Amino acid sequence: MGPFMTDRPLLRACSCIIACRKVIALLLIGAMLLSCSGHSVRGSRTRGVYHRVKSGETLSAIARAYHVNPQDLAEINNIDRPDQIEMDSVIFIPDANQVVDDVLTAVRSKNVEGEMPAAVPSVAETKKTAPPAIPRKEPPKKETVSEPAKRREKAPVDAKAKDRTASSREKDRDRIAPKVPGKSEGNEIAGQTVKKKESAEKSEVVQFDKDRFIWPVRGKVISRFGIQPNRMNFNGIRIAAGEETAVQAAASGTVIFSAFLKDYGETIIIKHEDDYATVYTHLGTRTIREDSRVKRGDRIAFLGKTGEKEEPYLYFEIRHKNKARNPLFFLP
Repeated sequence: MGPFMTDRPLLRACSCIIACRKVIALLLIGAMLLSCSGHSVRGSRTRGVYHRVKSGETLSAIARAYHVNPQDLAEINNIDRPDQIEMDSVIFIPDANQVVDDVLTAVRSKNVEGEMPAAVPSVAETKKTAPPAIPRKEPPKKETVSEPAKRREKAPVDAKAKDRTASSREKDRDRIAPKVPGKSEGNEIAGQTVKKKESAEKSEVVQFDKDRFIWPVRGKVISRFGIQPNRMNFNGIRIAAGEETAVQAAASGTVIFSAFLKDYGETIIIKHEDDYATVYTHLGTRTIREDSRVKRGDRIAFLGKTGEKEEPYLYFEIRHKNKARNPLFFLP
């Protein structure tokens, strides 16, 4: 009984790990089946509008006008040079209902709306912070002949008392005078503004991660990620190559699915670090099993014909947190 008792926690832990992997694989497969609308079996037209680029417009300005992430906009339209979009080129805006005719005006109005006006103090606050009233000077009294003599007869003023009186007058003057921000305060406010501006600009920069993955197979890209001319949406790319061409793991990871999948043929899904996963479908032969650990560049399958008329090709996806990403933004 003793050995069984010690092995049970380990068995339970292994069962939990396997169950978790299966759940992740099922989620990825479900997402792939529902969202891989590029395939004819489950094709559907993507909702959105086409925007024609006008003079002076940038990708970030277009994204702001349509409330779209610039990264998503660049990936779905395969824009690998976001800083050099050409006038009269057409960009697909996913999920948009109508075209924004004047992007620059729309962005300027959003900037104005985003700026918060300085708070106007209330009447009560004004009363609280109002400077104390300056006492009104009384007109000098006319001196009589005897008064100068009386003043000369007064005792001399103590030096310490004189200093105290002068310092109290300076304090009153400082309290009455309006406070002007010093240099340190001005720099601090300016620093906050610069930081906010830098963070906003950083969020609008389109990023590429070309060192994370390698090409799973060498061949010709016959269909790209994102919107197609017929408004179908591809969540991956198709790479044509010869029959029996070896397919390699795009990065190191764990195989969480390796089996035949209806409408996609032989399929492999590999889970990588940082919540990434890669999907390989339309394979000829799989050479790796589920739960296997693979290294970057390891052979995992061979290509084969998936139909009588179709040439061999690999359908390849990169997903981050189960969201399809443009492989061409990650492949060297």
